[in-house]
Amino acid sequence: MKKYIAIIGIVTFCLTYVGCDDYLEEDYETFFEEEQVFSTEQGVETAINGLYKSYSGPGYHGSSIHTFIAPVSGKFFSNQGASEDATSLNTLPNNTWLTRMWPQMYATINVANTIIFNMEDSELPNRDITLGQAYFIRAATYFDLVRYFGGVPIKTLPANIDSLNTGRSSKEDVYSLVISDFEKAKLMLPSPGEYLSDRPVKTAANMFLAKVYMTLAGENNDMAMWQAAYDEAIQVYGQYSLVPVFESLYDPSNENTSEAVFEIQYGANGAERNSDIIRTYTLQDFFDYPTFGRVRPNKEVYDQHANQYPGDPRIEATFIYDSYTKVNGSTQNLYPIQINGNNGYTGLKKYLDPSFNGSTTSRNMLKMRYADLLLMLAEIENELNGPSNAYQYVNEVLTRARTQADGTQAAEPADWSGMAQDEFRNRIMRERQYELLGENHEWFDTRRRGYEYFLEEVIETHNNFSNLGNRDYIYPVSVKNMLLPIPSTELSNNTEISQADQNPGY
Repeated sequence: MKKYIAIIGIVTFCLTYVGCDDYLEEDYETFFEEEQVFSTEQGVETAINGLYKSYSGPGYHGSSIHTFIAPVSGKFFSNQGASEDATSLNTLPNNTWLTRMWPQMYATINVANTIIFNMEDSELPNRDITLGQAYFIRAATYFDLVRYFGGVPIKTLPANIDSLNTGRSSKEDVYSLVISDFEKAKLMLPSPGEYLSDRPVKTAANMFLAKVYMTLAGENNDMAMWQAAYDEAIQVYGQYSLVPVFESLYDPSNENTSEAVFEIQYGANGAERNSDIIRTYTLQDFFDYPTFGRVRPNKEVYDQHANQYPGDPRIEATFIYDSYTKVNGSTQNLYPIQINGNNGYTGLKKYLDPSFNGSTTSRNMLKMRYADLLLMLAEIENELNGPSNAYQYVNEVLTRARTQADGTQAAEPADWSGMAQDEFRNRIMRERQYELLGENHEWFDTRRRGYEYFLEEVIETHNNFSNLGNRDYIYPVSVKNMLLPIPSTELSNNTEISQADQNPGY
């Protein structure tokens, strides 16, 4: 088993970090070892483990989307110097996290491509379920890429000397591949309850497709796309259930619950353990192990929730605010008591892990959960038919939100009723923030409604906020922040992409 894990690691390393000459030296050995890996069910399963390790690794979900994407979303602050450009929404093409994330995403795609290439003609019993997972992860990764960068190079075969340099494809072509791959995954993945609880199933592909169509619909309010989103999302409805109490979602011992549609695994069964998620969000000296506490919710993000729903139990489950007691017994003030300095912000509470040892973690990351699906259905139904039949979905989320640990119901958030379509549209976007903050939705939700929404929701709301402190930045009014820059390393190393291909404004 260890031999196979090492092989997959070698494949990923060689195709990501070394030069062409080194890659060619490994080419014959890598191909030979692939034959061994894909000749048995056990070997194939190890290849799939390698795929998830790449997807969850520090360059991608294990760190970069938290240390980089969260701040550049415009909803979080980071006190890390390497993220200063992203935190101020002035991202540079040589940002250290950006130049780590792009190759890790393509390394993940390459592992998926290697699996697909070797399994398409396989006669092993686990052929379909293996291909379904590879298509699923490849689609999910390209879906992230196209939303972050627009059109990107499309690679659908294992990397070789002929494909190292690939030009940008159009955004439309990338979306076509994403949809095609998720459709294949739908056909090949098993239904809920028919497979491992820590692996994606058919409904996860449905939910991802609904997100794809929602993203496309939001660009020009395309009713056909809203309908396509509904057709996919409704397939997931009723297949899962909300856990009774919101805060229990973030208990490290309560993972892969009835609410988890797709959860990124850490720690168990050979899954990735090297993750900076815990250190990134956990405030310094909160536990008796070293943490950074670098990434914090913006001040206006906390105020929006606290002002909208005073007494909402989700506030206590999401934020560390006012102050906290350090392990040495001293008190550290936070926002809203303190406004200036690195501690003039609240902390995010969702990723606390008392058992964290300072470097590795077993805390999973919720990539998609049922509350997200219900809020999606509410938004979609409102766009198609107005709010009348949309309340049922959002109110299910709000009912759970009011439920406290002792089973009693708080007064807020109250059920919705009596709204016009426009009011519902604005409220549902903010509701996603209250429910899903810190779960990697902020960048996408602030941009999929177009530049005017982004300008009002992020730029103007932040810049006009009354309690900005001496560490806050004034965000630039620039459409360039609808996309990230193509990394400078890609412009330097890929002969088919030049500065002329860079995204506008960079």
